[in-house]
Amino acid sequence: MQSDRCKVVINDEPEKGYTVAFISGALNLFTARQVRAELEPLLKSECLRAIVDIEDLQTIDSSGIGALVNFVLAARKHDDARVVFTQPRPIVMHIFEVTKLKSFFTIVADHEMARVYFED
Repeated sequence: MQSDRCKVVINDEPEKGYTVAFISGALNLFTARQVRAELEPLLKSECLRAIVDIEDLQTIDSSGIGALVNFVLAARKHDDARVVFTQPRPIVMHIFEVTKLKSFFTIVADHEMARVYFED
């Protein structure tokens, strides 16, 4: 089923000092395990700076939310780790608001704002 597809593309940007993880499609019960597995190597970085680009994330359910929350919690175990999310679609943002996770995630408008956040 097309609606159960999720794509993760990881672009390491060493010259910029961060990694970008693009997540698109449906992050749900069927795809959350895959997303967790693909994000996990980022946690091995000495200086964790990650942009999780969710602008093309079409939908997310509780399993998908769990995958993102667990990634952020694991990242926070690193000294000075920073993980930011790009501005999601309105439907995904609504889910973050309803679940009270909007303030849990650091959400920025775009990659440029993430870069500025990393410099602070």
